Amino acid sequence: MSEARIAVDARPLCYPGTGIGRYTHELLYRLCRMGGQWFLYAHQHYDRGPFDLPNVHHRSAGLPAAMRGSQLGQLLFPYWAGRDRVQALWGPRHQLPPMLSAGIRTVLTMHDLVWKEYGDTMRFPGRQVEDFMTPRALARADVIAVVSEFTRGQLQKYFPQWAHKVTLVPGASMLAGAGDGEPAQAADSGYFLFVGTLEPRKNLPRLLRAYGRYVSDNPAARQLRIAGGAGWGKQDIGALVRELGLSSRVQLVGKVDSDQLRELYRGAHALLMPSLYEGFGLPVVEALSLGVPAIVSRNSAMEEVGGAACLLVDPLSEADICRAMTRLGGDGALRAQLAGLAPAEAQRYSWDDSAATMARLLLQ
Repeated sequence: MSEARIAVDARPLCYPGTGIGRYTHELLYRLCRMGGQWFLYAHQHYDRGPFDLPNVHHRSAGLPAAMRGSQLGQLLFPYWAGRDRVQALWGPRHQLPPMLSAGIRTVLTMHDLVWKEYGDTMRFPGRQVEDFMTPRALARADVIAVVSEFTRGQLQKYFPQWAHKVTLVPGASMLAGAGDGEPAQAADSGYFLFVGTLEPRKNLPRLLRAYGRYVSDNPAARQLRIAGGAGWGKQDIGALVRELGLSSRVQLVGKVDSDQLRELYRGAHALLMPSLYEGFGLPVVEALSLGVPAIVSRNSAMEEVGGAACLLVDPLSEADICRAMTRLGGDGALRAQLAGLAPAEAQRYSWDDSAATMARLLLQ
């Protein structure tokens, strides 16, 4: 890669707590260290520390963080790409810059098609942007990188004309030493844990109501910790916790850094992730990498990612979610069985392998 000149839509780095932000960071961290010249384009400033390398060049438009600033920033990318004489560009979040030179090779990453399947869980402006920009990006892309076989299937469903361009480039656990070290908590200890942005797609109201049933039915019910920053949708999770009478049982942890997240996983009995829709589900593979099993939805990529180390639930059924908590929360042998399978499931995914695949796609 020594002579390659590659641009990256680095806007996801401005949102490091999101799944797409973490995915972009982990791949780009490795790609930049493979050689070549890298040009990172964004609408605003981000943490450049991990990318403070002689072969990495930063271009920032200094625009607001809001969606309007993000979309306006894209208009500068073709100009920067021409000035920087780039040969390829990676779009890690469903979009490619408009008016990009036809001579520039493009790789587009698709994480999900939530705007097609669960559009009502998105902000209206975001759904409109996806509806307008993503089909054009799919047509323009030389290669479409998907994070899961589930997302590949979604593309086949909605955009079969581009199925021949699809390659799998999945995520992995970002936690240092994933799959190694001391085991997680013993089966008779620990709490249930949710990790993710607090927004409608994560199905938190239904999860909390199911948890309330579980508490009512089980005097020795495990506590629930919820880790993640507030998203959109005006969901006051704290108010719902109080309304359900669960204040003594549910702890809202808020945003956490990598070290705090690792400790939360290590103390957990199981991860709860009954999302309405996920294109991959990074918290699932993170939990499994530390020997923590999960309860996940059977309707999207989490079944694929979690493999044999998860219990599957119908995300629309509070009763089903409650039954899974009761079963896994009280059956030490089952928990031990799933925990034993978890690291091997997580080890199917590697950031190093995915970065090597992405480098090959960009240079073809």
